[in-house]
Amino acid sequence: MKSEALPSIPRQARSLLPIVALMSALSLANACGGGTGNTSAIPGPTASFAFVANSGSGNVSAFAVSTSGSLSPVLGSPFPAGAGAEFMATDSVHKFLFVSNQNANNLSAFSIDISTGILTPVPGSPFATGALPHGVAVDPRGKFVFVGNQNDNSVSVFRINSSNGGLTSVPGSPFTAIDSPFGLTVSPGGTFLFVNNLNINTVSPFLIDSNTGALIPVPGSSFPTGQTPIGLIADPNGKFLYVGDHMQDEISAYGIDLQSGALTRISGPATATTGCPGCHINTRPLRLAIHPIKSFVYVTNVAGNSLSVFRLNHGTLSPILAPVPTGQHPFGLAFDPTGAFLYVANKVDNTISAFSVDPTTGSLSPLSGSPFRASGSAPTDIMTVPKQ
Repeated sequence: MKSEALPSIPRQARSLLPIVALMSALSLANACGGGTGNTSAIPGPTASFAFVANSGSGNVSAFAVSTSGSLSPVLGSPFPAGAGAEFMATDSVHKFLFVSNQNANNLSAFSIDISTGILTPVPGSPFATGALPHGVAVDPRGKFVFVGNQNDNSVSVFRINSSNGGLTSVPGSPFTAIDSPFGLTVSPGGTFLFVNNLNINTVSPFLIDSNTGALIPVPGSSFPTGQTPIGLIADPNGKFLYVGDHMQDEISAYGIDLQSGALTRISGPATATTGCPGCHINTRPLRLAIHPIKSFVYVTNVAGNSLSVFRLNHGTLSPILAPVPTGQHPFGLAFDPTGAFLYVANKVDNTISAFSVDPTTGSLSPLSGSPFRASGSAPTDIMTVPKQ
């Protein structure tokens, strides 16, 4: 077929075409990356993968994370989950990803292709939970997954089929007598499960039966926190626990008895007006992440559209930076496996803020091309796994 002739272009204008084409390509790259006008960094080879739970669209976005920290959508992303997909967890060897769907009252489970980042639903997914599931946690051995059901005042516990990721409720599940469970975390040794009780402002530790997955309340449960505890994380050596007291604008810090799981308030009595010296945030702390070298903790401030950064010293927290701006309504946050980059899911503007991390000072620098588009609506959680 004969092609149509191009319009005649003056010689002087033709000499500018390569420049115009280059400018157009740069503009398109910024638009596709969801940037704010910055030129995107050269991606480089893929080093890891990032997964983002989108509560508004009920799916999970998957991204290839380059050696320069940039994000590129994985083939087939986003992957369907369930209504209100919010919290996520993965096993220690990154074979499976679990996503709580708060509006569907179930848990999606995916197998992870750690060479491509592609997610595939496991047999039987999704799996029924209690009402309004939120926090999800997996024990370090990858045997059990735990889900906090806020409206049922219970925690569902499932045994994980190590071959295909299928889930089976353990005897006695769901475990009750828990008040509005929200955040969940497992101690690094896999001995204890910690659960935030949202409505009564406490955190409850449970001993995990290593054979059955059953939950046994720790004597003295539960332990007082500040108002509306949401964020919850144990430090990598298992000695300390940190709680984001959302409506009190503080972080509560506790020492963990490694034998019993009992908690001791590090920063003073639970009735103190400040959670710990220097930890007042004033902007509704939500989620927490600890840097892999264990020296810094980062907190999303949902009302301040920012991150707070603290230095850790034997369980105490000291602020080291002014709040770092993020997108609107920052929720979940995660480091890449090396700790070189930090990513924040911004719920309102559907973006992911990306920063390089100075491992010596804890300071953050926005990456070129950040923020990146989340490829879904209302992103609320993010996590990363290494490529293999």
